[in-house]
Amino acid sequence: MFCTAILEIMKTIILGVPLDLGAESLGVTIGPKAFRDRQIVQKLQHAGLTVEDAGDIECQPREQLDQGNPLFPYAAEITRVNEVAAQKTEEALRAGNKLLALGGDHSINLGVFSGAAKALDGKLGLIYIDAHGDMNTPETSISHNIHGMHVASLMGFGPDELVNTYGPGAKLDKNNLLHIGASDLDKGEEELIARENLKCFTMLDVLATGLGPLLKMIDELAERVGNIWVSLDLDVIDSVYAPGVGIPNRGGLTYREIAAITEYIGRKCNVVGLDVVELNPNFDDDHKTAELGIELAAKLLGTNYSWYTNYMDRNTESGSYFKQMK
Repeated sequence: MFCTAILEIMKTIILGVPLDLGAESLGVTIGPKAFRDRQIVQKLQHAGLTVEDAGDIECQPREQLDQGNPLFPYAAEITRVNEVAAQKTEEALRAGNKLLALGGDHSINLGVFSGAAKALDGKLGLIYIDAHGDMNTPETSISHNIHGMHVASLMGFGPDELVNTYGPGAKLDKNNLLHIGASDLDKGEEELIARENLKCFTMLDVLATGLGPLLKMIDELAERVGNIWVSLDLDVIDSVYAPGVGIPNRGGLTYREIAAITEYIGRKCNVVGLDVVELNPNFDDDHKTAELGIELAAKLLGTNYSWYTNYMDRNTESGSYFKQMK
């Protein structure tokens, strides 16, 4: 009698987290809907991924909430949402799947990374692609927005309410952080980076040296840790290519640079999950930012979906490309 085992195919679980309490109401609550309106599930499936949409986490609007401590406002609801996101992320990874979280503001990274770290017993690196450091504490922050504090909290710096999200203490070993694309760092963040010797490849580094040294840093992290979480804030990209973000960037990464970086990560790293955040469709131009976000997510997940694949699909289906060649 023969026994056949059915192998379960790895899925990419999509989770919407329409949270904007970590920022000053930047209009990012409709980010997950905008990605779905642009058919992110179908496009990632077309790129060869098995995708399951887990829907959105319910987030309470600020009008119904008590601000709490003004030094880190709305912390109670932010941590509640992040606890839910962490649990769903842990469950996805323990089941052998990957998770793609759609923001919402960048404070959602606190939860999804914490859940992934727990699932992998802390054996996890963070590649953080953002124009901002998000390494403030309530004492160093100018805005006091939590979407500028969560990376510090993941490393154990900051108030207990944030640091102890989904379990006590730090979730990220400071040696396993690689920050890419910084152009707007606060003084407190610069001091933390210098004091803790954090790895940070800034926009100035990109301009001065090109991507070569960065690719080596990515290789070193991937070899040392084995598992990588990627956090992509779309405001790291120049507003020419990504106008639809919470804080548009006039000096960010070009399309060529961000496409190369994400493709390299997707090819060279074991990316177990990612979050794509700060999409504001109200500022978008013909959905270009949402479409770019989908393309970059596909690259980070080790596949490809771009204007070129769309072009070839259309021509292949119609036969016009091959007819022209004849």
